[in-house]
Amino acid sequence: MKKRNRARSSSLFLLELIIAILFFSIASAVCVQFFVKSHSMSQESQDMNFAVSECSSIAEIVQTSDSQKDAVTEVRNLYPDAKITESEGLVTCSIYFDRNFNPCDSFDEDFSYYIEADFESDGSMITCDLISTPANNENAIYELEVKHNAQGQ
Repeated sequence: MKKRNRARSSSLFLLELIIAILFFSIASAVCVQFFVKSHSMSQESQDMNFAVSECSSIAEIVQTSDSQKDAVTEVRNLYPDAKITESEGLVTCSIYFDRNFNPCDSFDEDFSYYIEADFESDGSMITCDLISTPANNENAIYELEVKHNAQGQ
C-alpha cells in the first residue's frame, strides 16, 4: 500500500511541476514579445530623432540663405555626396545615409535612409520641402516645409 501512495504523490508532484513549467514558459513568451516591441519602438524613435535633426539642419540653412542658389550650395557643402538635379526652377537634393546615419553615396547599396529636399524659388520667396524616408519603405518618417523670404534679392 505504501508503494501506491508514493506513486500517487510522485505523479501529483510531476503534474504540479509540469504546470509550473508551462506557466513560466507562457510568461517568458509574453516577456520576449514585450522586449521585441520595445526594441522596435526604440529603433523607430531613433529614426525619427535622426530625421528631425537632419531636416532641421537643412531648414536652418534655408532660413539663413539669401537665395535658392546659396541654399543649394550650402547643402552641397554640408553633404558632398548629395545628388542634385535641376528642372525648370525646381532643384532637388537627394541625401543618402547608411544605417549608422552617416552620409553616403547614392550608388552605395548599403544606404538605409534618404532625405529629399525640393528647393523652389518664386521671386524672393524660397520654399523647401523636406521628406525623410527609410530606403526599405515608401512611407515618410518626417516631412517639413520651410518658407523663407530672402532679403538679399
